[in-house]
Amino acid sequence: MAEKIIKGVLQFILILAVQVLILNNVNLFGFAQPMLYIWFILFMPYNSPKWLLLTVSFLLGFCVDVFSAQVGFHTAVSVFTAFIRPVFTRAFAPNQDTNSGNNPSAADMGLVKFLVYVSIMTLIHVFLLIVAETFRVDELADMFIRIGLSSVVTIVLILVCDAVFFRVKRV
Repeated sequence: MAEKIIKGVLQFILILAVQVLILNNVNLFGFAQPMLYIWFILFMPYNSPKWLLLTVSFLLGFCVDVFSAQVGFHTAVSVFTAFIRPVFTRAFAPNQDTNSGNNPSAADMGLVKFLVYVSIMTLIHVFLLIVAETFRVDELADMFIRIGLSSVVTIVLILVCDAVFFRVKRV
């Protein structure tokens, strides 16, 4: 048990460091902002208590906001993402796995289900974050380009990280 907690804390710190030290300084094509930190929210074990999921998501979003000089958008959107996460893990994970200590991954869910799960959750997260940050009617086209490109870049990063840390089941 203590080993899992230490591993989780180290993953939290590593993902936070990568996000705030590297990815917050990356702006691909002038539109795409990678948001790898949401992988930590999506990756928490199926059987994580809701209070823990929401608290960790709050802390993660708050830390990203603090290190990004933001006003709370990452915090609010991260908590919302954690709040809706159980609905999607139940929809895409095999029933027996949602009560286990397993983590949502391509190896556990299968590549197609994991890709759909990650895509939906990432799109919701990125959409809400970018709309909250930059909603202006005169910038709708740019906003939707940012949402699309940021989502694609984030999904690719999450899939790469998942492939590095877990073996994928053949579908």
